[in-house]
Amino acid sequence: MVVAYRFTLARIVRAGPVTATRSWTNGPTGRSPFPCPRSALSQISGLARQELAGAVFEVMANCAAATDADVDPHGWRLLARSDGEHRLTVPRSWSSVTT
Repeated sequence: MVVAYRFTLARIVRAGPVTATRSWTNGPTGRSPFPCPRSALSQISGLARQELAGAVFEVMANCAAATDADVDPHGWRLLARSDGEHRLTVPRSWSSVTT
């Protein structure tokens, strides 16, 4: 398995009651959407479910991952809200977030 961690951008496409779907920009497996725990993204960003869709995050991820299990996202930082407001947050480790 090839491992190539780097920062990449992730836009939240959809935010459901349990999961959110994110799309990577030049990230793991191109621009494929991957599910992630919605509550974790809300905890990291301080955004409610209704505010997550369209939000843009910077995240450290394994960009050579072939499956979502190998992506290992961490160090999430909110860059822009869905309303276009830019904001920087202190990076938090994905593993420090309760899901």
